[in-house]
Amino acid sequence: MNSETMTDKEYRKIIADARRSVSRKYGFRQSSYINFKVEGGYFFCLFFLTGEARLTVKPLYADDLWWDIWGATENKKEPLSLRGIGAYTLSGQVLASYEIKNTTDKSKLENQFEQLFNGATAEITKFIADNPDADTFYPDESKMDHDPDRLLYLMALIHNGKEEEALSIIKEARKNKHRCIFQSGMFSDSYTYIRRWCNREQAPIRIRNVFASIFNNIVRIRAYALMALGKNNKKETLPDIYDVRLLDGGIVMTLCFSIIFIWHNFTLAWITLAVYFILVWFMDFENRSERYYIRFGNLPNKTRLRWKISMWILVVALYIYSFAIIFFEP
Repeated sequence: MNSETMTDKEYRKIIADARRSVSRKYGFRQSSYINFKVEGGYFFCLFFLTGEARLTVKPLYADDLWWDIWGATENKKEPLSLRGIGAYTLSGQVLASYEIKNTTDKSKLENQFEQLFNGATAEITKFIADNPDADTFYPDESKMDHDPDRLLYLMALIHNGKEEEALSIIKEARKNKHRCIFQSGMFSDSYTYIRRWCNREQAPIRIRNVFASIFNNIVRIRAYALMALGKNNKKETLPDIYDVRLLDGGIVMTLCFSIIFIWHNFTLAWITLAVYFILVWFMDFENRSERYYIRFGNLPNKTRLRWKISMWILVVALYIYSFAIIFFEP
C-alpha cells in the first residue's frame, strides 16, 4: 500500500502504531495525538501536530490547583492524559519542537520517532537538572504554548503564596479590558474565579463560595443525568431535547402533583413551577452545563453505565409516583 492509495485513517494508524512502539522504550504513554510522562514533579507532553511535534512542560500541581479554583475537582480523578487533551487544562512552556516528515515506510517512521523521543528525553533530563524543584518553578512566558491569560504563571504565584501579586496582575489586565479564554456565564471568567480563590478567607466570599459550590453540584448532577438518559455515546457532547423534557417533565409533575393533590395548594404549585424553570434557565445560561456534558463522556464506562441505570430508575419512579397520586386521589 502506498501513500497515494492509503486513506487518512490508515495513515494515522500507521503513525500512531509507530509512535507507540518507540515511545514505550523512553517511558512515554500515549493518548490520541499526545505522548506524555511525569518526571520530577513535572508533566511533560509531546503534542503531535501536522508536520511537527512540540514538547511542553508544566508542574504537575498546576492543573490540580487550577481545577480546584475553577470548580472542576473531579478532573483530578481522571487519567493523566486529561492534562494534555482536556478542554480546561493549562498550557505548558515549550521546550523543543521537532519536524516530522510524511512517510508511509515503517522503518523510516520508527527511525524518525526514535530520534524524536531520544531528543525529547535528553531535553527533559536537562530541564530537570536546571529546574530540580517543580514547586518553585516559574514558566518563561516568552516560550508559552498560547497562554494569553497567563494562567500557568498565576498558578505558580498562588502555589508559592504570592496571591497579592496574582491579584495585581489580574487588576492590571482588567484595566486593559482583557477578556479571558475560559468563560462561565455572562459575568464570570478565569480571573473571576482566581480572585475569589485568593480572597476566599473573607467571610462574604466564603458564604458565596458555599452557595456557588452547591449550585455547581446541582448543574453537574443534572447535566450528567441528561447525558445518562441518552445513548451513552462517549462522543456525544449535548443531551437530546427529548431526554431534557423527560427528566424535567418527571420532576415538575412530581413536585406540582404532590402540592396540588396532597396539599391542595394551586398557588404554591405555580410558584414551584416558576422557580424550577428559572433554576433550569440559570443552569443552561451561557452554556453553563456544557463543560459537564463533555466531562460525562470522559467518565469510565462503568461509571457512565451506573449513571444510566440510576437515572432511568429515577425517571420511571417519578412518573409512576405522579400517576399514582392522580389515580389514588380520593
